[in-house]
Amino acid sequence: FAAEDFSLIASARHDLNDDKFDDATTWRLGGGYHFDSVKGKIRASLGAGVKNPTFTELFGFFPGSFIGNPDLAPEKSTSWEIGWDQDLGGLTLSATWFKAELEDEIYTAFTPSFESTAENRTGDSERTGVELGARWEVTNGLMIIGQWTQITSENDSGEDEIRVPASTGALSVSYVPPSEDYRLGLALDYVGDQDDFDFGAFPSRRVTLDAYTLLSASAEIPINDHLSFTLRGENLLDEDATDVYGYNTPGAGVFVGLRLR
Repeated sequence: FAAEDFSLIASARHDLNDDKFDDATTWRLGGGYHFDSVKGKIRASLGAGVKNPTFTELFGFFPGSFIGNPDLAPEKSTSWEIGWDQDLGGLTLSATWFKAELEDEIYTAFTPSFESTAENRTGDSERTGVELGARWEVTNGLMIIGQWTQITSENDSGEDEIRVPASTGALSVSYVPPSEDYRLGLALDYVGDQDDFDFGAFPSRRVTLDAYTLLSASAEIPINDHLSFTLRGENLLDEDATDVYGYNTPGAGVFVGLRLR
């Protein structure tokens, strides 16, 4: 539903789980109001979600290593956010405050016999944060987009959750000339420090994964009306990036291709 300055969105979904889990109803409600006098918009949303356990979490994948748990309950979440969008001509700024509560969060638990299994947390987990964004149309065809997120994520014991960086950010520049068909792009992605566990030690120890920044670039140049040449570079600074302790992500890479148009 949308009026001249007001909009409202509502949705609902009901899942039939064939008795393995309880049937679940999820929903989302959102709305916004535009203030013409200041060229700003306030928006808010509220919703509930459900995530069923995966096949691996229920039945495991390697005897003697990860044992399945057929008694797992689905994760349930309730979340809300409120934000403001400000139009300054060619520049649009946004700020969003959000919070989510997870009930029966599924996590990996380790046993004294060096086996692991999936368990539900007994208490609620919480995630709270702020996201700032900017979109600037510098000239016709040149666009700069930036985003920064600061988040606090705690489990039911009040400890910071692993593999959830407190800070993330992204900055991209794209250029698409109005009278041409070629496209150019450049992007920076930042992931801040995050905690993980070194499960190779006994007992396992908490470690900190270093922050990293990835640089990528892309280009598409037309050859004719139906074919274009593409060039893409990822992690061009060959940064050492780790999101899971002991597993590095790929280094610098360049990809060349053709695209049918």
